[in-house]
Amino acid sequence: MTKLFAINAGESLFAVAKAETEEEVITILVNRELEEQEDFGIRAHIDDFSIEGLYGDFFRDEKGSFIEGHILDYPRHIRKMSTKDRDTYIQSHVEKNARAFWKDHPFYAELYLREFKKYEAVGKEVGNTFCPHFSDEFYFITAKLIITETDWYGEGFQIIEIDLTDRNYQLIFELTLEE
Repeated sequence: MTKLFAINAGESLFAVAKAETEEEVITILVNRELEEQEDFGIRAHIDDFSIEGLYGDFFRDEKGSFIEGHILDYPRHIRKMSTKDRDTYIQSHVEKNARAFWKDHPFYAELYLREFKKYEAVGKEVGNTFCPHFSDEFYFITAKLIITETDWYGEGFQIIEIDLTDRNYQLIFELTLEE
């Protein structure tokens, strides 16, 4: 049976979807995001191997991000390491975090890491525009994980079933003022 769902993502998105389940709503959102062809869409985010793309979500250890502020200034415990030790430490954590992200799809973690290594080899050259090779299924699974497991839409992301079966009104959100 088809139902209505409200999709609330704070200031970035408010929509209504017609679907049978919440999982189907997620599929609708993923497909919507993947259809966006803008430079800042989810597909571009996945393809971006900089700290501003998906790669940046893996650029951390148990103590937090390897970046302090918005500049590449390593935290103290990283700065104290030799260059070789730092590179090994960071790479091992990026790999560990990527594998944790795709825990149910280990093949995709390995694919992503393989494409990242290709990017490292040629993508950083001036004027070279590296384009990773990912399948549509990879983009779908990864976009779904980004939407459901990260703050892609910001804090407060919710999917709320709208059920007007026994009433003609359903409160979705109400701001109350504290005295």
